[in-house]
Amino acid sequence: MYPFGVVLELPTAFLTLPTRNGSTARVLRRKVRLVALKELLTFSGSALGPRTDESIRRMQSVLQRSLKQDSAAVLAAVGSPDVMVPLLSMAAGLRAPLDVAPDMMVALFASLAAESVPLEEALVWEEPVGTLPVPREGTLEFEPPAKALLVDPAGLAVELADGQRIDINEFDGIDAAGVRVGHRFVAIGPRHLDVHLSLHDSNPLALEEAHPDKDGNTVTLGDKSLDAWLAALNEALELIRLGLPEWYEELRDTTVRVLPVGYEPEMHLSASYREAPGVVYLTLHPDPLTMAEALVHETQHGKLNLLTWLDPVLHNAYTSWSASPVRPDLRPIMGVFLAVHAFVPVAALHARLAAANHALAQTRRFAERRAEVMAGNAGGLAVVRNTAEPTAMGARVLGGLQSVHEVLMGLVDASDWSDDALPMG
Repeated sequence: MYPFGVVLELPTAFLTLPTRNGSTARVLRRKVRLVALKELLTFSGSALGPRTDESIRRMQSVLQRSLKQDSAAVLAAVGSPDVMVPLLSMAAGLRAPLDVAPDMMVALFASLAAESVPLEEALVWEEPVGTLPVPREGTLEFEPPAKALLVDPAGLAVELADGQRIDINEFDGIDAAGVRVGHRFVAIGPRHLDVHLSLHDSNPLALEEAHPDKDGNTVTLGDKSLDAWLAALNEALELIRLGLPEWYEELRDTTVRVLPVGYEPEMHLSASYREAPGVVYLTLHPDPLTMAEALVHETQHGKLNLLTWLDPVLHNAYTSWSASPVRPDLRPIMGVFLAVHAFVPVAALHARLAAANHALAQTRRFAERRAEVMAGNAGGLAVVRNTAEPTAMGARVLGGLQSVHEVLMGLVDASDWSDDALPMG
């Protein structure tokens, strides 16, 4: 039974509209965590010096044994954004261990403790620690930097600069000179979704931006309060729950962290990275539907990005290009495919809200936006069909997009659409 008592049947589609309690995203996430785990267990720390290299090699040896006892806990620890994003950046060849391994190791120690990974022996990290991200809690800041970390079956301990040792068992119970809470991770939506807003970003690629209208993704609330952000995001999530209930439940397997990158009253800018699955960057916008669209859009990018770690999706992903009527730059065919994959479920959200007679769907602007998205999807799918050379997995994604789009097309009047429309991002 759909919300509002209205049933608008839409076909399920691979990586687009999931089945109820579907496991596709969860399986993909696990496989990409295995990619990150392989990087963790094989990278060399030789460029960091002999002592640090020895600590890394010891960690790798201990975790090999831990995998045999509880592989799920090890993969959960690796799946923390503060661990996984640097590892995938190394795996992609975009960052060297010298640049990202020190912060990654700090985050790893905290994540091993948080996930209760069975460790046969203690692990020690004897390098300065300025910031310690604690999963599901926030960050601790050390001034001056702490001297070392230790993780063992009892949990995580920190040796401060003055030699004092503190145990990180209760985040709010720490009372020591030079230690303070830096940023808290704040839950968005119900607890079971495990999605949070954070002002801590561990993505080493965050200031690299492909969109021509943006210059990186500096994390900031802008001039708005944390409460304003949480209210907007929770309202957006509620719209998604009403319009895309199965997709909404899948968030527990697709999205972990929302990072704020300012306030834009006239437009919305968002971003995601292949190396940061589960992490989305959003600007705050006064329209709840715009915020809901952005969450759907970037989460969809994350799902397809997961797949690209396992399959190229398109054989000519970055060798065939298309002009765009809505962006000043040429777009590779993979860019068009990503956009269509993001906006077909946005169109489904619009259709469900309209069928339910939601108040937001009664405005002229909603009708215009709905037509704009549908026209872009129609044009984008045509470009992909005519240009893309999909793999078998890519063809499966494309077939699902096409089937959903065809049903949605039967619900709208396309008589005055632009012939060259493409999805916006």
